[in-house]
Amino acid sequence: MLKRAKRVVVKVGSQLLAGREGLNREFIDRLTEQVARLRERGVEVVLVSSGAVLAGIKALKLGRKPFSLAEKQALSAVGQPYLMAEYRSSFKRFGLEVGQVLLTAEDLRSKERFLNAKNTFNALFKLGVIPIVNENDTLSTEEIKIGDNDNLSAHVSVLVEAELLIILTTSRGVFNKNPEKHPDAELIPVIDDINRALEEFDFSAQTTYGTGGMATKLEAAAKAAKKGIPVIIAGGREERVLERILDGEVVGTLVMPTKKLKAKGYRILYLMRPAGKLFIDEGAREALVKNGKSLLSKGVKRAEGEFKKGDAVEVYSLKGELIGKGIARCSKEELPHSKLCVHRDDFVLLEEG
Repeated sequence: MLKRAKRVVVKVGSQLLAGREGLNREFIDRLTEQVARLRERGVEVVLVSSGAVLAGIKALKLGRKPFSLAEKQALSAVGQPYLMAEYRSSFKRFGLEVGQVLLTAEDLRSKERFLNAKNTFNALFKLGVIPIVNENDTLSTEEIKIGDNDNLSAHVSVLVEAELLIILTTSRGVFNKNPEKHPDAELIPVIDDINRALEEFDFSAQTTYGTGGMATKLEAAAKAAKKGIPVIIAGGREERVLERILDGEVVGTLVMPTKKLKAKGYRILYLMRPAGKLFIDEGAREALVKNGKSLLSKGVKRAEGEFKKGDAVEVYSLKGELIGKGIARCSKEELPHSKLCVHRDDFVLLEEG
């Protein structure tokens, strides 16, 4: 499965990129050399790279993390050109050119913008360019930000129809317990049921010293896996880690792909921000879950939030159990006078994700 992958997304976090005097040029050179060797094999690679804020901090000799969103955005604006310059210089050694792609959640939520982004990536692949992706921190607000590059890498994997997502970390992979506190912690080589693994093991205390820690990386891995994309979580400092993974060597932790969500279902479940909540009776719940029917307005007993037609809404039982997520066919004000609330084609059961 790994040897056959011809389009790969590689995510690199800030901690791997951090050096004593700014960006770690030695690590970047090792990384780009590996990507260049994959390109020689005919593998298309997308890099999802953190590091813009870090580069901005070092460039301005700030000596601390940003205090506010505005300061973070300013540092990102300063640091992103530095980051791209480092990648461009390093890839130039192998005759490869890079292209910058900055995304927000809104670029992925909108079908039109999603397809436009997809076309851009395909054009970059045809031109032989290495796309380097980051969240558009300079413009991002609470409503449109993705939040972390682990989840961004999962979304990009879906966008470009990758055959493999590799999340590089400061850890060797996923352990059954926190290896910093437990010397007997064991590396988990394969996770074939990520929901069961999340229930069985406590990953919240495990950290890779990055923004999200291991729990966020597994959250991202689950999203990609549920779109049919295998995910490797591995140590970014290990020798020739990318090449060894694509050679089929057991490196890090492999999260096996599961059933495939359709692109529309993925956008609804993971990208669209819910504007409201609907609480439905047992009859409506049975129609949705067991019979695959649409949600009629008469089954909605309570509505929260201020949503309009076309907004995403979460659907709950009267006991407060989250059933799924869908797109409203009417506004909250129109709900009492409408027959249809959420069409089945616009609804995703939580168990489907």
